[in-house]
Amino acid sequence: MVKKILNSDFNLLDNRKDRFFLVTVCFIFSLLFINIFVPFNINRWISDSGFIQLFRLSSYGIIVALVLLFTQFPLRKLFKVEKFKIKTYILWLFIEILILSLVYLFLYGNPPGNLIRDLKFSLKYTFLGLCLPYSFSLLLIYYRKHRAEIAILRKEIGKQSNSGLTGFRDDRGKIQFSVLNTEILLLESTDNYVSVFYLINGKLQRRLLRNTLKNLEEELKPQSVIRCHRSYMINPRNIEFAQKEGKNLQLKIRHYETFVPVSQKYLSLFLDFLS
Repeated sequence: MVKKILNSDFNLLDNRKDRFFLVTVCFIFSLLFINIFVPFNINRWISDSGFIQLFRLSSYGIIVALVLLFTQFPLRKLFKVEKFKIKTYILWLFIEILILSLVYLFLYGNPPGNLIRDLKFSLKYTFLGLCLPYSFSLLLIYYRKHRAEIAILRKEIGKQSNSGLTGFRDDRGKIQFSVLNTEILLLESTDNYVSVFYLINGKLQRRLLRNTLKNLEEELKPQSVIRCHRSYMINPRNIEFAQKEGKNLQLKIRHYETFVPVSQKYLSLFLDFLS
């Protein structure tokens, strides 16, 4: 299980735009966080104050941005790292922390001091300081990608719905099932329910839906499923026979055994089927 996770793709930083976003968020976050909250008593590490201290504290955030710009662009290009697996990303993150620690050590370290001790100190506080803005940046990138994927899926579903499927909603507005537009035959009012007749693999199907024809009339108009009677709505594409007896018009819908009546109110919509 762990091996499978480590070998999974890590795609949050594949895009150059996302990498710039990482650098920008880490820079701004670090700059504000260090100056406002002054973590680890960082203001006491060096004896300074006022503008000099503000500049020094801000420089930690500036260095973060510069190092991340280097590791995410020239260094990745140098080592031809276009995509990460989780295990390679963890290694790369360690390299970033190590480089950042060495830069801090070079700029702010004590030259006569103990190199190993100072490096451990630098690694510790670099990791703790970078952890929050870096994690926050990745969460924002993940959220943006997730929102973009959802938007694309909704768009595709909408296209499919408009071009092929019709969703049938109950009286609470929730879609209960969807049917291919061309396979909708007719709807019949049954007390507080509507019987929806449709085809699946050429076989007649019937499903009850808690709703009224009045509610469904506007929803189904874009799919050309129209009212023909106070108790019926039909799909004109599936009319296979029409006959007039006096002033009455009746329609035969394919695969549906009985004739469907057309009331006088809707007669003019169906007279073309007699010509």
